[in-house]
Amino acid sequence: MSSEIHRSSVAAQAPDHGLIGRLVGRLGVQGLLTDASDKAPFEASARHGRGVARAVVRPASTEELAWVVQELVGADASFVVQGAATGLVGAATPSDRGTQWVVSTQRLRNRLEIDPVNRSAIVAAGYRLSDVNRAAAEHGLTFPIDLGADPSIGGMVATNTGGSRLIRYGGVRENVLAVAGVLANPPGARVGSTHGLRKNNIGLDWTQLMTGTFGAFGVVTHATLKLHPVQRQTATALAAVESAEMAMELLCSFEGALGEFVSAFEGMSGNALNAAVKHLPSVAPPFQNAPPYAVLLEVSSAVSKAAGLDLESILLGWLEAQVERAMILDAVVDKPERLWRIRHAISESVQALGKLVAFDVAVSRSRFAAFRARAIELIAAEVASALVCDFGHLGDGGMHLNIVVPPGTRVDAIAELRAKLYQAVVEEFDGSFSAEHGIGPYNQAFYRRFTDQPTRALAGALHVQLDPYGQLGNVRLD
Repeated sequence: MSSEIHRSSVAAQAPDHGLIGRLVGRLGVQGLLTDASDKAPFEASARHGRGVARAVVRPASTEELAWVVQELVGADASFVVQGAATGLVGAATPSDRGTQWVVSTQRLRNRLEIDPVNRSAIVAAGYRLSDVNRAAAEHGLTFPIDLGADPSIGGMVATNTGGSRLIRYGGVRENVLAVAGVLANPPGARVGSTHGLRKNNIGLDWTQLMTGTFGAFGVVTHATLKLHPVQRQTATALAAVESAEMAMELLCSFEGALGEFVSAFEGMSGNALNAAVKHLPSVAPPFQNAPPYAVLLEVSSAVSKAAGLDLESILLGWLEAQVERAMILDAVVDKPERLWRIRHAISESVQALGKLVAFDVAVSRSRFAAFRARAIELIAAEVASALVCDFGHLGDGGMHLNIVVPPGTRVDAIAELRAKLYQAVVEEFDGSFSAEHGIGPYNQAFYRRFTDQPTRALAGALHVQLDPYGQLGNVRLD
């Protein structure tokens, strides 16, 4: 570690005028941004943190990217790779020292090929999720990772994103067939492939080494994605329930009755639902009185209604049975876009209430309700006046535990609460302190605290091999 610190300090002092000249000569003026106004959009993440970039490098092909990495490593420059900057843990944001370069994959958009027979897509890292789905839709296919943001494909692979329909399709790891990338060691080496193979059992796989490791092992250049049929009919309902415990019972009943049609099961507290409805004046409140808890249920199928399958009727029949069993207090069936609009408005609406403090955690589904109760207990003890506006992907145990704290709340009180919540989720409930957002500067200390030593030792050995001087990114896995 001492050699990394020494090398970084030397890099910070070394002149880089020659490097800038070489980069402009190869990439052109649009490939290198040095003016403050041009760099500004690349110096902040979607919600948290802002840094200062030495410069922003924008290669437009794998060949240019490999050359850029070789040049930066050779110049002892540290750099962070950035896609669409929609992450929430600062992993793609430069530090505030002004010495770190940003390598943007924004212009890596030289390949987007749909293979409808193989149900796959070869996609360059700079394309966004919406780009892929527009192209796939022409063939009746979709990449079904449903997110509120519109991230880049490279970023999705690096962070193994999940989303609201993980209960049906899994996350990126389950839907990526191959990954190609560029390494920092050997500098600029190209690895992986774009092969669309579902069976390839030959040992070590760059697909898994590059997926979900936050860019620490290399730069994703292409991914081959598994596509799924577009759903020809979807039915949704918003159901009011007495508690999170009842919501989990309802989930088991829902899956037991509707099986493979289940595509989403999202939970939200009464506070979160209230905030969303108030934030959407054009949306009528779904219930006369806000319930303690609510769930958004979705079923979908690639089989059309014309073929004789009527999902809305099936869903209505099941809901009526749950009302009779007193599992549901009330329910509203509406067009999917209307109900999902409420669900997707929660984050923004909670931020409008005041200072937002967010926790992204996960436990097993069977322990979801118990953990939620424990979390609310800890919040009340540490920040008594906080308003809990949690929502989550109940189908996979993920919880976005958002709280609104009053003005003047001490920073150390929030830090203490975060430490206690993460300790509870990991040590009491065998869960994860980062369900979806990954590891970045904001979670680095918790990674080192809660990751077991053998895992850190193995990850660290790979990290040192692939980035021996700590020049790539701002996440350490050792």
